[in-house]
Amino acid sequence: MDKRLSLLLAALLLLTMLTGCAREQENVPQRPEQTVQTVKLYFADEDNERLVTEERQITLRAGEDKYTAVLRALIKGPENDNYRVNISPNTRVYGTIKQDNKLIVDVNEDFASFGGSMAEILGIGAFVNTLTQFDEIDEVKILVEGEELKGPSGLPRGWMKTFPMQPGTSTEQTRPSASAPAKPGPSEVKRNVTLYFANPEGTKVVPETRTISVPSNISITGYIKTIVNELIKGPRNSELRRTIPAEATVRSVSVKGTTAYVDFSSEMHSKHTGGAAGESMTIYSIVNTLTELDNIDQVQITVEGKPLSIEHVVMDKPWSRNENMIQR
Repeated sequence: MDKRLSLLLAALLLLTMLTGCAREQENVPQRPEQTVQTVKLYFADEDNERLVTEERQITLRAGEDKYTAVLRALIKGPENDNYRVNISPNTRVYGTIKQDNKLIVDVNEDFASFGGSMAEILGIGAFVNTLTQFDEIDEVKILVEGEELKGPSGLPRGWMKTFPMQPGTSTEQTRPSASAPAKPGPSEVKRNVTLYFANPEGTKVVPETRTISVPSNISITGYIKTIVNELIKGPRNSELRRTIPAEATVRSVSVKGTTAYVDFSSEMHSKHTGGAAGESMTIYSIVNTLTELDNIDQVQITVEGKPLSIEHVVMDKPWSRNENMIQR
């Protein structure tokens, strides 16, 4: 009898212990569900001239914003020692907002600290392309501390689509359009450009934004030639003045590093109205227009292969952008 009672008590004790353990396990916080996703991160190549990709696996916790997670991986930089990240490691992503097929990303001010124009275009391109790889995202707008990221002209970059792997060779929309553009042909893309023309007094240049259509595979030199031809057409604003003779033509365009070289026909000299003011307006109209491009820092202008010389300036070396000549 005592033996049976002992066995019964032992069984009850064991049952009590097992029940207690089960309750303790119920109270242990469960590890949140995680998923692993393979993505592409975009970086610059060794020469900082084009975009390259690196495949990476990122781990997402339940409820975590995948766009923020992939950007954090991008900001950490590449695993390949030959690749570059042009985004400051101090960049923080505050959050994202998805609007249909568009994504708004808010970052801190460290994002906007780039080491030159090519670093800027490739850094922004890497940022945008890393996000537009997702099928549901077609365009990206970057906010810096809640304000729209601005380009060299001081204008907001607006909604940006996928950047070309080689800047200047495919579609780029980095600034908002000023008017409804014409529908492009099947092999063309729309681009917004900022052109500078003279004010009525001939003392400052004034920006005029217009939308143009260009071949989707246009080269950077072809793109520059198209922009200069738009300058030759003159302003659409009747209050502004043309800066290049209508008879002048572009003979050639070349780019070396971040310097653009533009050679004009002899009409640039023979048909020019002359005067120091006119000369200044011509130079800064062209230089400020072309340095709107993220990969152009300087411009050299020649006429029939010789330095531009309209009045008293001999432009025998490249000139940089002059913000003081822009009417605000």
